[in-house]
Amino acid sequence: MGFMRALSSLLLMMLLASCDGSDAVDVSASHSNDGWVGAWSAAPYGPYPLGPLSALLPLPETMPLPPIPSYLPNNQAVDQGFRMVVRPTLGGEALRVRLSNLMGDRPVHIGPVRVAQRALGPAIVPGSAQPVLFGGREDVIIAPGTEAVSDALAFAVTEGADLAVSFHVIGESGPITWHAVSFALNYVGLPNVLEHTADLSGLRFPQVTLGWFFLSGIDVQAPESSGAIVAIGDSITDGAYSVPETNTRWTDWFAARLRARGVAMSVLSQGINSNTVTREAVDPDSLYQGPPAEERFQRDVLSRAGVRSVVIFEGTNDLAAGVAAETIHAGIQRLAQRAHAAGLCVVIGTIPPRLDIALGWNPLSDEPQRQRLNELIRADTSFDALADFEAALALPGLPMLPNAALYFPDLLHPNSVGFAVMAEAVPLEALVPPPVGRCVR
Repeated sequence: MGFMRALSSLLLMMLLASCDGSDAVDVSASHSNDGWVGAWSAAPYGPYPLGPLSALLPLPETMPLPPIPSYLPNNQAVDQGFRMVVRPTLGGEALRVRLSNLMGDRPVHIGPVRVAQRALGPAIVPGSAQPVLFGGREDVIIAPGTEAVSDALAFAVTEGADLAVSFHVIGESGPITWHAVSFALNYVGLPNVLEHTADLSGLRFPQVTLGWFFLSGIDVQAPESSGAIVAIGDSITDGAYSVPETNTRWTDWFAARLRARGVAMSVLSQGINSNTVTREAVDPDSLYQGPPAEERFQRDVLSRAGVRSVVIFEGTNDLAAGVAAETIHAGIQRLAQRAHAAGLCVVIGTIPPRLDIALGWNPLSDEPQRQRLNELIRADTSFDALADFEAALALPGLPMLPNAALYFPDLLHPNSVGFAVMAEAVPLEALVPPPVGRCVR
């Protein structure tokens, strides 16, 4: 089976996944004056191999497929290298790296860590690699359930230019924290080898994967920035089915809108496949479910560096699980209240139409609740603004039907054109400060 055919088969089989972990007590959002702003992030979950590819894991033993690493002994890293590729949405004069052991059951030992400009594929630009230190050391031991933030590194970050973050896991990692579906290609080395984080060609990272392993964020020192906009959501915000390496998620298109308007703000995607607003929607027997937005809001929104505003776009998975519109709306209200209490501006997205009957959507019972939820969202004056994704993605004049031209064939997830339309539907002015916008909270 060829790579593109195998990749297409995998993408078609990707169901929605979720995360793990819970929130601590809310604290103020981190839009302080220290100049640090999140430039890229991914909501961590797992442990590996938990995710949309879980059902395909028996395949690598007989038919290795590029999106699934074939050599992670006992589903853990063992003296093994990783090269994760990310695209920051904000430039800066320095950076720091965030590594997560959220799902670990033991301390994970990582080092060295290097950041470089990505050339092509796993290759890096010669002379660009620099070591990342943690407390002045080349290695770091990350306790279970925690995230390590590196020291500041003088490194010019250009928005829209790929970075390669390479690191080596020392010894056995135990359960791996990852973000299973990045819709970007990343690279994993073989186990039981010497570290090769400075490898220029990338040939020492022969395993291609769609996941981001351990890496949870890149912050930049950008004193002139107005901060970060966090998008919390499900598979649609995660960029489901967008073609890897094209960076055509709706959050990517929205970041491009900011650049075109000259707004120095980042867009952080905290989408997780199959995520829900409410605990009621979580199926305890499903591998693809985990804590809902209400339980990860502190970690994935309020604790991000420099966060100023948030787009909350969740609820379609709650509807499909049979949760009533009023219950979902109440959960969204609680998220918005927490954001406002932390000083953030809040935009809420309406739920687009869907006809993925084969994936569990029941138009007779679910569609009336979707319409009711959107009525409640539109009538709610407690939010700063509305992103009307329903109007953007529905057939003109028929809000109950998806515009197939803007959707992937499953009639649930927008395609790249649909993602661009979504980005245009987000009210930019409600999320950014004057003089361009009105976000003055």
